[in-house]
Amino acid sequence: MITAQNATNIQVWQKLNPQLSISNGVSPGTDVAEMGAGKGGFDGGALSERFWDEGYFLIHDVLPAGELEKLRRGIEVLVANGLSPALIYLYDEAWDVFRRLRPLLTHFLGDRIALLPHFWAWHVDPDADGSGWPPHRDYQGESTIGDEMLISLSLWVPLSNATPENGCMHVLPRNFEKGYPAPVSEPGEVRLQDIRALPAKPGAVMGWRQDLYHWGGRASSYASEPRISLSLEFQNAAFDPLADQLLGLDHPPVFLERLVLIAKQFEKYRHMQSMDAETLKWANDVVDACATINHMQ
Repeated sequence: MITAQNATNIQVWQKLNPQLSISNGVSPGTDVAEMGAGKGGFDGGALSERFWDEGYFLIHDVLPAGELEKLRRGIEVLVANGLSPALIYLYDEAWDVFRRLRPLLTHFLGDRIALLPHFWAWHVDPDADGSGWPPHRDYQGESTIGDEMLISLSLWVPLSNATPENGCMHVLPRNFEKGYPAPVSEPGEVRLQDIRALPAKPGAVMGWRQDLYHWGGRASSYASEPRISLSLEFQNAAFDPLADQLLGLDHPPVFLERLVLIAKQFEKYRHMQSMDAETLKWANDVVDACATINHMQ
């Protein structure tokens, strides 16, 4: 059992998922292969056209399946031990997924890319009536300047096959919503025929402007596998920060900093993700335990 006290021991997490690594005081190397070079790249023009019209993009087969399989197994181990999938962000490989996407991020956000401290991971279990997050927008403020410049962007990466049967992503395309009398504020305002399901396989990456109305579906008990996925948010750092703390793409936080960041996501997303009181207490106790260690150093 991982308690709030032994959670601060890096060896506990390394033993739990030995196929993954945790940097502690040393930044990960810069030899992560980026997408965009040769095969596995993307057509920036076509991507931008759809993004600015419909509010999202979906690119297939751009990430290494082998690395993603390690992360999938890591999340399965966490869940089997009664832990949140979000704790996968303790491991370097979760951050490396998004470092590989620098060319894509640069295309939309420019050279000054910052990570927002807003992230989560999912294990949508068909056997437990699992579902993704309910309909929402990632950011309620301005995430673009007109239809020409992007301030912030959300990326989502499937680690298993994401299908309508196990709760794949759904969106209300922006060009459809423009035809509504007013921006959607409640799910019941969405015309059912306007909903678009977006199945995707490991190796794909999906992105959307942060004002896009979207949600994860509910899994059928007949689905053959859980929907396992990662998400992280980014901003163009040339604009005013959208959060109190911005993170660097090339130098993700070291172990204890990661642990605190992850634990703070629990309270932030309790309105989106079902969490019991014991889980929330564990997360708060982890934050306190890390603060005590930092105070003693």
